[in-house]
Amino acid sequence: MFFKKKIKFESKFKKDEFVSFHMNNDLKHGVIKNIRKENDIIYYDINVGGEATWLAKNIEEKDILKIK
Repeated sequence: MFFKKKIKFESKFKKDEFVSFHMNNDLKHGVIKNIRKENDIIYYDINVGGEATWLAKNIEEKDILKIK
């Protein structure tokens, strides 16, 4: 069996954290489902919506806001 080795890195936001981001000139809200790092850029996959959810993929860390 082959197993992927987990690479540890520091990210500004954590998995299952509620965040907001801009997409198509609109503010979207969602929950972080996946975090990965490629070429020194951290990307997030965010589960957006309420009743009919969808997954926003490859959102860069610089584009995410934390609303208090």
